[in-house]
Amino acid sequence: MVHGVPSSRVSPSVVDLLTAMDGKAPLHDLHRRFAASESWENFLELVHRFRASGLLEGDTRLPPGRLTYRPPFTLQIATLRAPAMFAFLDRLIVRFRGRAVLIAGAVLLCLGFVAAALQARELRNILTTPVALSSLVTLLAALLLLTLLHECAHGLSLTRFGGRPRRAGFMLFYLSPAFFVDVTDGWRLPDRRHRVAVALAGPAVHALVAALALIAALVLPQPAVDQTLLLLAVACIGIVLVNLIPFVRFDGYIALMSALDEPNLRDRSIRDGANFLTRLLFGGPRASRRLDTWWSVPFGLASLVAPVTLMLLVLARAVRTFSGGGPILAVFVVALEAIVVLVGVGILARALHRVLRSGVSRLRFVSVGVALVAGVVTAGILIPVPLTATLGFTARGDQVLLVHAGEKVAVDLPDDARVVLTSSGILANEQVGEGTARPRPPEPTRVPLDALFPIEADGVSVSAVIIAGVDVSEGSGSLPSTGQARVELGTRNLWQTLWLTGVISPLSALHSES
Repeated sequence: MVHGVPSSRVSPSVVDLLTAMDGKAPLHDLHRRFAASESWENFLELVHRFRASGLLEGDTRLPPGRLTYRPPFTLQIATLRAPAMFAFLDRLIVRFRGRAVLIAGAVLLCLGFVAAALQARELRNILTTPVALSSLVTLLAALLLLTLLHECAHGLSLTRFGGRPRRAGFMLFYLSPAFFVDVTDGWRLPDRRHRVAVALAGPAVHALVAALALIAALVLPQPAVDQTLLLLAVACIGIVLVNLIPFVRFDGYIALMSALDEPNLRDRSIRDGANFLTRLLFGGPRASRRLDTWWSVPFGLASLVAPVTLMLLVLARAVRTFSGGGPILAVFVVALEAIVVLVGVGILARALHRVLRSGVSRLRFVSVGVALVAGVVTAGILIPVPLTATLGFTARGDQVLLVHAGEKVAVDLPDDARVVLTSSGILANEQVGEGTARPRPPEPTRVPLDALFPIEADGVSVSAVIIAGVDVSEGSGSLPSTGQARVELGTRNLWQTLWLTGVISPLSALHSES
């Protein structure tokens, strides 16, 4: 324990070593007495891990307090009275037998699955059509409350099993508001099933709410209420699925780590994966496995790739949704991209610094680095990528008009360019027609909100500019009054496409404003 928080789980032999480290015994004597079978380098690494964990006297790390910053983008505002708060809540809540709770939850989830199957078409429409503004506001308020309940479920579960949630409060997590509860004390629970239950208590809240929302939407006849309930169910299901990804430090990872009884599973496997890459690319020295399993390296590599993939998916969706929404959203998109790039560069720089310190040949390090950079640059130049412009469209009588928040898009629209007309969904888009573009001089107008954003509101219109008409193909059928249009602009290489879609296209709204 360090500052009342579990820091390390150690074997009895390590306890004997720590007890003998009284500040007077030389390290060589300690090595000979307690770890003679290990190399001197491995023994020193163990001592460094003691210091990094705060177990040696003189460590200056302060314990997490009421205000804590965790790099790169997390700020926590906490109360230290969490143990008393959760103990009080635990006394208020009626205790049920664990088996009865599990059976009731399983039945409710099964009923929710049946309700989802019966409403498959409605769920598809929720994903691919604009969301009512009132439903979106209600959803955001409900999700904020559910986040609080999610974290409370972690804290109450830990308290019920005999642990102490040390801190709880509010945080900005990668610029998103959220609640949190520190359940590190769960590692002191002797039964690993209890640790798994603490980790899964939060996702269980969202899963049960999703089931209840699906059942209620099936029973209630009001369309507006049904849309909100189905939207809530979809959001909760998405949160559960993301939370259960084992390669990111979410609840699913904590549950897996607890079930396997392997503390710091992700960090250790990432180190094994990084050592494998270092040895493969730079010929570094063979290091002992931090996690003695056959899947340590693939799990570590997946843990390196998964957060990057999730961030890029979110970023790509944000660019597609907001880049044509005016100057404020354009600045937001470019700032978000800049933050992601800077964080990525920082992580890569630290990784390369660790590789250099691992004892690899500097000549090979430079040679491989230059070869990798040259390969990436060359691939970006040679790989052709379809370039598209994402616009909104509005149907006025027999006319289908392409609209944009600025006076023009980042690139000129060629005549007869193929246009794919889609619905404007908050999570997905469904093709509803196609045609060819007919560029025209910019013409200011006002369009419904859902012509530019996947949000609809009766009587609400926004300023836009008509930049082209569309000759709709005969087989397109009936079109919605508004939606999203994807104009095909030919092909560019990878670097040109990234620059145009990620920077030039969003910032074109700023140029038109000035």
